Amino acid sequence: MYEKEKQQIKILENKIAEYESCENLNEAQTDILREMKSTVSDMKMSLPQGALTLANSIGHGLSYGPNGGYSLKKPGQAKDYKSLFGARAGVEWPDKDTNFFSAVFSGRHHPGLITNSMSETIPSEGGFLVPSETAAKIHAVSLESEIIMPRCYVQPMQSNSIKIPAMSIGNHGVALFGGFTASYTDEAGTINEADPKSRSMELFAQKLTGLIRFTSELSADTVGGFDQIINICGKGLAWYRDRSFISGNGVGCPLGVLNSPCKVTVAKETGQKKETIVYDNLIKMMSRMYAGSFSNSVWLASQSTIPQLLSLSLAVGTGGSVVPAMTESNGEFKILTRPVLFTEKVPALGTEGDISLLDLSTYVVGLRSGMRFDTSIHVAFQSDELLSRIIERHCGQSLWSEPLTLADGVTTVSPVVTLANRLV
Repeated sequence: MYEKEKQQIKILENKIAEYESCENLNEAQTDILREMKSTVSDMKMSLPQGALTLANSIGHGLSYGPNGGYSLKKPGQAKDYKSLFGARAGVEWPDKDTNFFSAVFSGRHHPGLITNSMSETIPSEGGFLVPSETAAKIHAVSLESEIIMPRCYVQPMQSNSIKIPAMSIGNHGVALFGGFTASYTDEAGTINEADPKSRSMELFAQKLTGLIRFTSELSADTVGGFDQIINICGKGLAWYRDRSFISGNGVGCPLGVLNSPCKVTVAKETGQKKETIVYDNLIKMMSRMYAGSFSNSVWLASQSTIPQLLSLSLAVGTGGSVVPAMTESNGEFKILTRPVLFTEKVPALGTEGDISLLDLSTYVVGLRSGMRFDTSIHVAFQSDELLSRIIERHCGQSLWSEPLTLADGVTTVSPVVTLANRLV
């Protein structure tokens, strides 16, 4: 079944591998390569796929040739630029005597910039496509600083949208994931039919634009100045991208994990004071975490919660011994055996989301390879500064569409558990 389609895919993949093994592809050949990859992507997506739902599930990868570009990356897998987009991803910068940023800041004609501009798929948005070597350095800086990307699925994208399969969650009192049911039958008895269901998720890439002001002296600096630009761009992208993956509302930006439709919110304790966290909060949050997510879960907490968490303890016996709620070993904190990550990218103490228990392997990020960079001398002309912008496109959302109801028909659990607002 589907043998004809699979054979066509194999032929195209062999042709793609031939193109990728060539040096210095011209513009027409690059367009052909891009079109073949897009065709293979569409053909593979038309074939039956396994669902992407559980932390231990095997993702469907879109793999092109020996370089392995554009394949779905699981939590914990390498997510450097080459691993995501292949060895020949993006555009090359053949001019070894002129730095890419030097060419952009100079405001003068440079053949490399013209080539990059022509290769951009949305010319009306302007900017020059960042060479793959420079984009890889920026990506490496950002990845080191992020919370979500290293721990979630990442799907490299070749277009502004991509569909991936996901499984319906459902109710274990009725059926398992995807509507699976089973029953014991007598010999030659009638087997009850099940109706498994899956759903399609579509990722739409949204544009993140970062603005940076540079003095003319910095732009004319030596290598150190350009390394600083890479560092600023990488850390800046990481901060804003990570914050949207955590708490974005999905309107013109990714739908963050804290706003996932599967989120379960644990109520505050009766009489609990404002801006506090009590031990029972943490226990009840753990009880609402999906059991299959325990081993992948992490606590994500605001830095403003540290005084509360460090002062929490549980009394043991009549002698007054206490066990701290949060323990520390080699600089790593844990609560109820699970790691704690402190960040400023979540709400402050007392607000929902100030502390959450999350399985980030149930979140998926879509990432496009084409960073763009542009600069202007006119906006801050009087102060002799350059205003630069860097543009990246990405998206993100949860693989779970709703909480899971357990076999008791009452208890709901989720890979995303938050503590309710305690300010009201």
